[in-house]
Amino acid sequence: MARVWKRAAGALLGLTLLLALAALAPVPLQAAGKESKEAPQSFEVPYRLTVPKHVLVRVKINGKGPFNFILDTGAPALFVAVPVCKKLGIKSDANGWGTFDRFEIEGGVVLTKARGRVETPFQLEGMNGMGLAGAEVHGLIGYDILARYRMTIDFTHDKMIWTPLAYKPVVPAGMGGKVKGGGAGGLEMMGSMMKMVGGFLGAKPNPETTLRGFLGVTLVEGKEYPSVKGVMENGPSARAGVKAGDRLLKVQDRTVTNIEDVNKRLEKVSPGEKVTLTVERGTETREITLTLAEGI
Repeated sequence: MARVWKRAAGALLGLTLLLALAALAPVPLQAAGKESKEAPQSFEVPYRLTVPKHVLVRVKINGKGPFNFILDTGAPALFVAVPVCKKLGIKSDANGWGTFDRFEIEGGVVLTKARGRVETPFQLEGMNGMGLAGAEVHGLIGYDILARYRMTIDFTHDKMIWTPLAYKPVVPAGMGGKVKGGGAGGLEMMGSMMKMVGGFLGAKPNPETTLRGFLGVTLVEGKEYPSVKGVMENGPSARAGVKAGDRLLKVQDRTVTNIEDVNKRLEKVSPGEKVTLTVERGTETREITLTLAEGI
């Protein structure tokens, strides 16, 4: 009889643990059996790496920008620097949160009524003070937003893939107002010190204040020349007749042998200006002229 009771108790304990683990698992927004059969739309998000190898993307907030944001899975939420919020006329509530009507990440990712911290983290103070990013950083995109997407990053390409998930993360606890007496204490002081040292050394951030033009294509490296992997529907290249599979030989009559060459040629061309591409399609070589559109 004692053995029977021990076995029953063991089974009950195992069941209890399974139920506890199930309660901790994230719950998708759609109920089981009601998942959409349509595949969610994916977005190609342009990015670049800062000097310390942070992933930097560009965003518009309420139609204004562009602003530079770092992707930071260690940050619990979206952080937007105080000077940016003042410029946009966005005020925080009593707990330090603000609402951003339209938060648009370059590449087509758009969040409406996004909630974020109106706060300048010490990381931004230090990074901007030392000019480490090569551009002024205006905020952090943290877990609360990043967890809503499946992200594929290939550091040999200049775009990453964001695919929406049917999952809405819960903002971690402890994200109320600032702690009295300076919040992060020594860390905030370290950020201020880095900013001060950067001033003494003459280091300054290099803000990007102009919108860059874009072709509306995805390129891949080739043996001799980069090739067009995909063409954005209704983008400038598509309208001009560029097709997937074209080999890109020249930009503005200058030979390009890799994607970096293409980017260098385009850096000197502003949105609204014309660009001439020399492409090879099959056995034919042709010139295609298009007008660059605005990228944020």
